[in-house]
Amino acid sequence: MKETFSWNKSIQDKVIDILTLSFKEAPQRFFTEHDIHSNLYRITEDELSRIGVFFFKTHDGHVTSLVHHEYPTPFRCDMSNYEFRVAREEDRTPRKGLYKRGHYDLVIFNPDFISQNDFIVVTGKNYQLLKMAMKHVETCPLLWVCEVVFFPQIVRIPENAIKTIRQDTLKVKKTLNYKIGQNINFCETGSVLIFSAHHQDETINLRQEISKLQKDLQEKITFITSSS
Repeated sequence: MKETFSWNKSIQDKVIDILTLSFKEAPQRFFTEHDIHSNLYRITEDELSRIGVFFFKTHDGHVTSLVHHEYPTPFRCDMSNYEFRVAREEDRTPRKGLYKRGHYDLVIFNPDFISQNDFIVVTGKNYQLLKMAMKHVETCPLLWVCEVVFFPQIVRIPENAIKTIRQDTLKVKKTLNYKIGQNINFCETGSVLIFSAHHQDETINLRQEISKLQKDLQEKITFITSSS
């Protein structure tokens, strides 16, 4: 267990580089998007372990990892029609219900946030407790959020592919701009990784659309194919 840890973005870049190389070397290793999530998790933990980062204790003494899948957003959100809008507490769905929260494919926690909060707050599962804690935090909870989209070769790239990418990119962008406590960012950095196992000629249009989307949203999107 390591009680101090200084985040270095070079770790994040190295994780993405290793995952990219793994995909390019053998894209058919990955049947589903979840396969890529699992590989991303393993690489991230390996890189943290390599520098001596393993587990941290919550304020109430529970031991947890810095790396987690499917962590919930700190806000409710409207994700209808491939959009992504942070919903206010008074907002209601067309059926008059509360909007649900989204989830991130992978996150890396800020160890200071872990050590300063109880386990139930750190997990983010109890929305009301998390909201209360967010009013008093003195450090950003997350160091990195990562979203992954995968288009396997066994099926055609769907017509709504760019809409899916846009929604995930908006989720990251909104998260990085989301303020808590005394004007503190909820997360330091974010990544959107798009993987395609299709041949280069099949991805030309999608690559052009991603390039346009990056300019429109002013957010980096990394497009990784088996042939580039």
